Amino acid sequence: MEQLGFDDFDLFVRIALTRSLSVVARERGVAASSVSRALARIEAACGLRLAHRSTHGLALTEEGQLLLEHAQRILNERRQLQASLGPRRTAVAGMVHLAVSRLLAEHLVVPSLPRLRAAHPELGIELHLGDRVTSMAEQGIDIAIRAGVAPADTQVVRGLAHYGRRLYASKDYLQRHGVPLSVDALAKHALIGNTASPGHNRWQFVVDGVPQELQVQGLLRADCSAAVAALALAGAGIASLNDLVGRALVQQGRLQPLLASIVVPGAHAVQAVILAERHRAPRIRATLAHLQAAFAACAQDS
Repeated sequence: MEQLGFDDFDLFVRIALTRSLSVVARERGVAASSVSRALARIEAACGLRLAHRSTHGLALTEEGQLLLEHAQRILNERRQLQASLGPRRTAVAGMVHLAVSRLLAEHLVVPSLPRLRAAHPELGIELHLGDRVTSMAEQGIDIAIRAGVAPADTQVVRGLAHYGRRLYASKDYLQRHGVPLSVDALAKHALIGNTASPGHNRWQFVVDGVPQELQVQGLLRADCSAAVAALALAGAGIASLNDLVGRALVQQGRLQPLLASIVVPGAHAVQAVILAERHRAPRIRATLAHLQAAFAACAQDS
């Protein structure tokens, strides 16, 4: 049987209840012949005669009466569903699955979430932590916070902030080992490497107008940025960190910046990547707006 749509059911119900093609035609502002052809198409789709036509009007067949009952039930359930879903089209409610690196989650996203929950008590957030890009559709991710990711055709990207990379160490480490005042002095210090992102181990400087690069091959290494930061916070050595996080930790008195006048921080974009079919949902829009404000505030503070 050919598939029938809601418009077909609605038309057939009006024909069945009025018993008149002309009445339905006037209701819809079309010719009676158009309604007649539509009824014939519905009958052809069902492969059954649904009504007997006469000069006195229409009379439903047994099959037509059966279709009427089902069509009314389907349309009624549709109206109930629309009534139930209507408020959800504007309400900020439901669960948002947010993928973010452990470093940004711990030091920027998580501290901001109480404000989001206070503004939208019916909104839930489930965090998916990791440095690597995930398959959003397969893992059910609504928003992924990523740096420098080229979006797919099925994704929408919104900017959150720009960041650089700078050098940091704890006060405890610097008290024990001294403060390096030059690139050469770094050779005498414990430098923390990042095995997951080799580019983070190429530290860039400009000294007296001359570019320099230090390739870090430290005895302390970790495979995620959060662990690199944890080692620096524990006083294990000097680390290159995202300065959105690094400067927040400086403000908290937990880290100190090093060689700030000669470090080349670079510029990298942090973006929110959203599946295209979800980006207009109220819960997604509210979460995105919150993230944009949180990252903007952090960038201003830095």
